[in-house]
Amino acid sequence: MNFTALLGITICSFFIISCSQVNPPSPPFDLNQEMDFLFQHKDNIPTETTGLQLVIIKNGNIIYENAKGSARITGKNKTPLTNEHKVRVASISKFVLTMAFMTLVEEEKVDLDADISNYINFELRNPHFPNRIITPRQVLSHTSSIRDASYYYMGPNEDFQDFFIIGTNPRSAEHFEQGKHYASAPDHGPEDYFTYSNLNFGIISAIVENVSGQRMDQFVKEKIFTPLNLQSSFNVCDLYENSFSKLATIYRKGNGGETWNPEGPWIGQVDDNSISCFYEGEKYQRGQTPDFTALNNYRIGKNPTLFSPQGGLRASAKDLAVIMKVLLNDGKYGSKQIISKSSIDQMMSVTWQYDDLKNNGHTGGEALLGDPKAAGMMTRYGLSTHIINLKDWGLSEHSRILFGHLGSAYGLQGQFWFDPITKDGFVALITGLGDDPDIPDNTIPLFAIEETVLRLGLKGMDNY
Repeated sequence: MNFTALLGITICSFFIISCSQVNPPSPPFDLNQEMDFLFQHKDNIPTETTGLQLVIIKNGNIIYENAKGSARITGKNKTPLTNEHKVRVASISKFVLTMAFMTLVEEEKVDLDADISNYINFELRNPHFPNRIITPRQVLSHTSSIRDASYYYMGPNEDFQDFFIIGTNPRSAEHFEQGKHYASAPDHGPEDYFTYSNLNFGIISAIVENVSGQRMDQFVKEKIFTPLNLQSSFNVCDLYENSFSKLATIYRKGNGGETWNPEGPWIGQVDDNSISCFYEGEKYQRGQTPDFTALNNYRIGKNPTLFSPQGGLRASAKDLAVIMKVLLNDGKYGSKQIISKSSIDQMMSVTWQYDDLKNNGHTGGEALLGDPKAAGMMTRYGLSTHIINLKDWGLSEHSRILFGHLGSAYGLQGQFWFDPITKDGFVALITGLGDDPDIPDNTIPLFAIEETVLRLGLKGMDNY
């Protein structure tokens, strides 16, 4: 070999080595490692967690699923969390209930723009706007003028209409709460103003029951869960087999309730040692078989809040991912048409959008009006569908729209987001929090721990 050729090889070799030293190849993205980090380095995340389920969808297919942490903590014993464990998914329940509800619209049994009084057992009007009807579309988009007041649920012997009308029930005036379930400001009438309200989904459940003739939990099971072969349910007692072994507990660290103490023990908040099938129902220990005849005399439509339509669904992240696949496949599951593409399109169409000049909505979700940390969280909404542009939150250089729903209750922090154009999405469920999530560490209008999980889910969507 002559000198010139040898010199050329040497120079090329030098530059190859130099380049590799200056710009080393990026390590491959490891989502398992990222999830491990959340549990092994608790000081580097906003709050300690008991468990996390995560499922990633690419091109309409599940390509990653994992679960970390504990489904149950009993003294020093911990049951590992899997993606088969069902958890109370909080407000993601609203989205799933709406999918089932839309089948009634498809069957022309419900008109989204009709008076909801046509579908329930009483006339429902906001007394401050008596000449304006309230429609299912307004209820689903949180523009109905209905408010939560101090609570939005009641026991099996109560009457749902007492939230809205003072009746003969001895507790009617108590439930009515001096009319606080109605907006009263001049520009907050039906369709005028967006305020996130859980009671809206008691109304949707009432429509479902009165139109279908079935209890809400049974209707959703028939329309969504059974055709998809899912063991999900709004009635937690459907999961009683093997001592509720598929049911994970939701936790907070502290002294119980909303008294947080990051140095305290994990306290079961929901689905712990004793379980109630419905609000104010009898409690059963995990080894007991529930009495399924307890509601044999339930009158359809009397109290449609019984199974917590706003947040009581028990499902796993994998169950929710199966539902997401249906949405990304124009409503189909194999050869079954679960919901029509038209219904999906209506759910995802912008029904309300925040207008800064009109100040036509409270954009902070369930946060107090004026809370700067949450402002801008909800600026576009469809039918029970939260619509976000990641560019607005500084999470994307270009406009990138995701559809879905958040869930937050009792220590559960859930996210259900999908992109119908790329057919990508993710489901993430945190099953317990070590500290109050409402701490000022967020850079976007979500809790800091929600932001951490959102970024993790987006990494999974973009790198797999």
